[in-house]
Amino acid sequence: MKPPFRAKGYTEEILDVEKAYAEDQKKIPSGAKTIGRDRINDLQNFSLAPFTGDFDSAAKNHLLNRTLVGISHQHVNEVKNKSLSEIIDLLFTPETWSQPVNNYFHEISQSDYNNYFESEDVAPGEPFIERGYSTTNGEQFGGERNNAIESWFYGKVYIQNTSIHWKLWFFLHQLVPTLPGDPLGHKGTYSYTKLIFDSCFGSYKQFIYDMTLEPAMLFYLNLQYSDKYTPDENYAREVQELFTVGKRPFAQYTEEDVRSMARLLVGWYCDYNEMVFEPGADPVVYFNAGNHDLGDKQFSEFYNNTLIQGRNGQNGRQELNEAIDMLFNTEEAAIYLCRRLYQYFVYPQTTEAVEAQIIRPLAQIMRDNNYSIIEPLKVLLSSEHFFDPVFRASLIKPPLDYVMGMQKELNLFYGDMVHWDGSTETHFSENPAHPSFAKLQTELSRSFYHFHYLGWVMGNQGMRINDPPSVSGWPAFYQTPVYDRFWINTSSLVSRKQYTESRAQWGHYLADGVHIRKNLYYYLNTFENPTDINALVDEFLERNYTTSIEASSKQRIIDYTLEGASPEHWQEYVGAYLQDPSISNGNAIRQRTDRLFSQLFELSEYQLY
Repeated sequence: MKPPFRAKGYTEEILDVEKAYAEDQKKIPSGAKTIGRDRINDLQNFSLAPFTGDFDSAAKNHLLNRTLVGISHQHVNEVKNKSLSEIIDLLFTPETWSQPVNNYFHEISQSDYNNYFESEDVAPGEPFIERGYSTTNGEQFGGERNNAIESWFYGKVYIQNTSIHWKLWFFLHQLVPTLPGDPLGHKGTYSYTKLIFDSCFGSYKQFIYDMTLEPAMLFYLNLQYSDKYTPDENYAREVQELFTVGKRPFAQYTEEDVRSMARLLVGWYCDYNEMVFEPGADPVVYFNAGNHDLGDKQFSEFYNNTLIQGRNGQNGRQELNEAIDMLFNTEEAAIYLCRRLYQYFVYPQTTEAVEAQIIRPLAQIMRDNNYSIIEPLKVLLSSEHFFDPVFRASLIKPPLDYVMGMQKELNLFYGDMVHWDGSTETHFSENPAHPSFAKLQTELSRSFYHFHYLGWVMGNQGMRINDPPSVSGWPAFYQTPVYDRFWINTSSLVSRKQYTESRAQWGHYLADGVHIRKNLYYYLNTFENPTDINALVDEFLERNYTTSIEASSKQRIIDYTLEGASPEHWQEYVGAYLQDPSISNGNAIRQRTDRLFSQLFELSEYQLY
């Protein structure tokens, strides 16, 4: 048996990693040099004409990085031989929907659940949203089911097709956020999540109508409690300022417009008890004509002096339709939305030239297509402007893209499960009957621990779904002049670095002393020539980066990995493992491969997209 192809001891290794990291910070890579200044000032191409340049792997990665929630070699391989138009067709293919299921059964058994909540639980693997919840013990707020929804959601994103659907979901979530579980529990979270999913390929105008009456929004911005004698102005203000026409100087709505909108919206409410405690998953929303302001609502010159007449009885419902029409009859509504699309998918800063030559033409496309999000987006993502080199690696990855990208590249959910008792490793592949693996036998049970943990990781880095910092969403998507640099601070940078090192090496903790880490044999075999360390590094960079790195950085990583050994030594040991993927052969190269991939993932360029 070959002796282990090992590196230094743990303490020396940590010191070397810190030294290498410090060196990288001294030499800011070429791809990151313009982070921190107005990169868009260097832009020359303002054409929405279809891109006709060199559609190489870097261009394809740029497109995938901006349209998927993390990319992996599977996505890269799928588009390798496709044209731009073929990839656009693929990207705009919707995903499928399914309900969250009971994957928490190891955390609380059916009998324990029934005793605690005084309600019969569903069986493992069965959906629970349709069931009415008990009126005792707060079943709708049960931690296990909240975690099940979160793990279900991240699991759906993890297995995403090469489709823009989930990226669009996050766009709408950050643009029109709520805290959907408060106070509606599981059903509120599910209803809000599904509404966004169903709206991604439809009309944004219809989405705003539907979101106005979404129970989570009714509670979040106080329409649920609005009274005709003292109308609440929260939603009336935000639907204009944040969701449709935008802030000054672009939009010119008035405070009187806010008051008129608040009067118009009074009367809508969610029947909490019926929605939560009765069977079904659909929102239960009514219009209370007795709590509606019957007076006319006058709007300003900005809205073409629109007068919406007050109506009696259930006819008062029609006032909302007229108000939505009024909002979207403005030129500013489409411009504002296309500006937000541009900031999310291309670059957060704009110029007068971008506004005139890119955003306004896209807004016209949107208006011509009943406020479709995807029609202007297809034009934008296919354009000469989008593929301008100035946008390559110009943004810091949000936590969702950063974490999911590494998870997918390493295919970590399907990795090796290993139990460590302090002295001995036990591998699931060798001893699946070991008691430590009892909770983790199936993908269903493993998903609870794996994907719920990802939510915690992303939260530490500054972004967790259904938990926005405010009604404006996350500042990185809108707050000038910092924008995406909000993702990097003293806390999040440490979290990213720790996450990189642990995922590339140890994977992450599941339950009962078990970690899941990358399947080294599988991962090495995703490369065309893994026994050639130079070729392996080149292929990793090609499929994970949209910009080149300095030759000195590449060589430093290889030297750090080999630590005095020759490339032929790497070839011998890795080749032996690929011929015989035994645990002993894997252990002989694991330290070296862990060092290599942790360094590649830790490069500054990997933080960018």
